[in-house]
Parts: sequence; C-alpha cells; structure tokens
Amino acid sequence: MKRVHDMGGSYEYGEIPVSLDSEGDFIDDEYVFKYSWHAKALAITLASGSLGEWTLDESRHARECLPPKDYKNFSYYERWIASLVNLLIYKKIVSLKEIIRFSKLVDDKNSQNYLNKSFKLDKRAWLSQNVKKDLSIGSSSSRKINIKPAFKKGDLVRTVLKNPNTIQGGHTRLPSYAMGKKGVVTKYRGIHVFPDTNAHSFGEKPLPLYTIEFNFSELWPSENESSHDIICLDLWEPYFKKQT
Repeated sequence: MKRVHDMGGSYEYGEIPVSLDSEGDFIDDEYVFKYSWHAKALAITLASGSLGEWTLDESRHARECLPPKDYKNFSYYERWIASLVNLLIYKKIVSLKEIIRFSKLVDDKNSQNYLNKSFKLDKRAWLSQNVKKDLSIGSSSSRKINIKPAFKKGDLVRTVLKNPNTIQGGHTRLPSYAMGKKGVVTKYRGIHVFPDTNAHSFGEKPLPLYTIEFNFSELWPSENESSHDIICLDLWEPYFKKQT
C-alpha cells in the first residue's frame, strides 16, 4: 500500500510516495542510489568539500541559488552537481574553460589513458582509505561559548514573518512554511554555528538553538484541521519571538 505526502510545504514539487505495511508502519523500499552516477555525484561533492574552501552552509546556499527553472527541473543530484560546479568556479579552484575542456576529454575514449596518468593529487586530496573513518567522526556544529539563552522549555513563541537573514535572498534554516507560526519551546540544544552568517562567509557567529514544536494544523491549516500530529523544528534564536 502506498500513501502520499506533500513535500515540506512546497506543493509545486509534487508528492512523495510512502510505502506502508498492513500495520501502517513505514517500509523503507528506496534504493541508496537509484543510478550509479548518483554515488559519484555524492563522492565528488564530498571530495571537493574536503578541500576546505567552503562551509556546509555555503554549499546549501549554492543549491538555493540555482535558477528557479533549473532547481525545479533538475533531479536531486543534478542540483548537487550544478551547484558544485558553480562553487568550484566561484572559489577559483577551476575555470569554466577547464571544465569544458575536461568534459570533452571524458567523452573521448581515446583520452582515458591521458586522464588516468597525467595528474598529481592535490595535497588536500581526500584518500579513499580515510573516507569511512572521517565520515564516522563527522563535524559538530556545537560551540562552547558563554551565551545565555533567552528562552526556556515551555515558552510560547511565534516565528518571524519573513526570511530573517538581513541579506536579501540570503540563506536561512527557517522553512517558509513555518514563518509567522505559533509554537512552543520543548528543548534547548546549546550554542551552534549560525547558518545565516556562515553561508555568506561572515563567520560562524554561534547562537542558541532550540527545538520548537508546532501543531500540524498551525503549519498547514487547510490540510487537516483535526490532525493531532506535531512537527518539531530546530530553530535558532533570531528566528522567533516570545508569544504574548
């Protein structure tokens, strides 16, 4: 049996099919990578990120900055590759001419030996034997800074009505469907890197992070007003104010 859910408040992207068993429990029947090139797209994105030329928040913003037509029509990993190319060029790691040149070489079977033998690894290259270990360690966004949180568990809050980033069209982790909505603080998460500045090379500027609980009907009132479901979002302090 399949059940469909709309995608995160963005109805124009269609529905996500969800498989359920006879008990109504979720069935994970998705491929890890539907096509082999998806794995390569992930690998080259992680390898490029390991150069340390941009942050995770910058890479997310790069995907957001794709032309709306491309963002809507590209598949998930096509967006990753397109935004990665833009980052590589913007950071002057490669040029557009170099990308065009090597794309032609890849398509030319007579050039395969040249591609395999004529390059030296960058000193920052992420070696395959280190990938599993490094990914298992991860990179925490938590920072030990003495900042007193302004909110506590149980506080009633309302999120801001528009993108809280002071940069027009700037990156934020506050979803558009959750703007101007009432919720309640359920947990304080500590001090974490602030994506709204980190995505634009303005520094980490860590701030208090909280889990905010919303009623389903508050976020999507026209869908199912009788629903007792709740949605929890981890939001930074500038994203909301105390509800009076």
